[in-house]
Amino acid sequence: MAISTITLQSATCPLCANRVSVALHAVAGVRNFDVDLSDEIAVITYDDDTVDDAVIRNVIDEVNCDAHKTVH
Repeated sequence: MAISTITLQSATCPLCANRVSVALHAVAGVRNFDVDLSDEIAVITYDDDTVDDAVIRNVIDEVNCDAHKTVH
């Protein structure tokens, strides 16, 4: 298992949070996630034998969340 904290710049509305949540829910290997609008981050726990950080970042990119980067 691995944990990634990704900054969601400009993700400040409930629609942004919902889009990220729906997208992450569909990714095989993602075990848990929390999208925090007040801090503009997503904390994702995932099985790193099944999916990697790059795939998760691409999924977030595809749902039109602006630039993101690793905090940890």
